[in-house]
Amino acid sequence: MLVRKGFVDKDKIWNFVKNLENKLNKEKWNGKDNSSGRKCLWFGVGVELGFNCSVFKGEEINDGLRKKCNELWGGEDWNSILVYKYDLGCELKDHIDRDIFDNKVVVVNISVDNLFGGNVEFNYGGKIEKLSNGEVIEFDNKILHGVKKVSSERWSLSIRKVLL
Repeated sequence: MLVRKGFVDKDKIWNFVKNLENKLNKEKWNGKDNSSGRKCLWFGVGVELGFNCSVFKGEEINDGLRKKCNELWGGEDWNSILVYKYDLGCELKDHIDRDIFDNKVVVVNISVDNLFGGNVEFNYGGKIEKLSNGEVIEFDNKILHGVKKVSSERWSLSIRKVLL
């Protein structure tokens, strides 16, 4: 079940992600750049995605970020943050997350507010959920999910527990 958990401060989250832009890397699969067009950055426990996932040390999680993520997660039993940037036309094909991740994921959607609401279309279990700028959701990542092609710049911040 998808749970809508509210909103974060839109200005603060945009400032946070925009300050990461020069640290982003092209998304990889099995050690090679993939064609998604997305860029990403891991904090805490990072994961090399592919058929055989491995972990690495991501960026440091400072106290302010840890405190906010504890609040959004509802505890301290998470260990990883994945930040993605989607440029115009990027998508995340429907998928189920790898077993290296706990089922629970908390995502902050960061999208452009515009006349049309800036909604991002999130496919979850075959149903389209419209996500607004700054919206926080929690869902089971073992249920088929993805993001339809975005019509403007979009970022996401996923709080996860990597199973070590």
